[in-house]
Amino acid sequence: MSIAARCRHPCLLQFIGATNDEGSPLFVTELMESSLRALLEQRPLTSLEVSVISLDVAQALNYLHLKKPSPIIHRDISSANVLLWRQADQWRGKVSDYGTANVLQQTMTVGPGAMIYSAPEAHTKYQTVKVDVYSFGVLFCEICIRELPDPDRRDEQVAMVTNRMLRALIRGCLQQDADERPSMEDIIGELEQPI
Repeated sequence: MSIAARCRHPCLLQFIGATNDEGSPLFVTELMESSLRALLEQRPLTSLEVSVISLDVAQALNYLHLKKPSPIIHRDISSANVLLWRQADQWRGKVSDYGTANVLQQTMTVGPGAMIYSAPEAHTKYQTVKVDVYSFGVLFCEICIRELPDPDRRDEQVAMVTNRMLRALIRGCLQQDADERPSMEDIIGELEQPI
């Protein structure tokens, strides 16, 4: 609740308030129309939708990572946690679910979020904002190929991305060494280039 209350960005699900009646927290947020996962199950995205939704997610994560005094790591990026709304006739994305988010600290909870999106270091206590970069790469691949991520077929799934530039960006995000992954700022710069 404390993290959600401090975050305000057009690409993050708007937190309105919460109650803790009878020990059960209830979050009140803006209402969204769908999720990215539901849309991917219905049909392929147009190249414009891939570009706009991916950029929305990247901007939300960049906002969290640049938060002062300490970066916020989302730690559960997945297609189910990207909610969609319509702006005119265009789908737009908002990152939701702060259940596993944490302020960057010396040691972090091991293994947060959906395992199929998790960076290798998510299973250790030493996590940085680069765990979100890895998860973004997995999500971006899913958006491009419309297949749920499969860690055992990760290389095969990345190879299915037909656009060379996008495939290279995904591979950069999926580097085993977290220090070799781009920042979300770098990713935004890449996504803003014409596809």
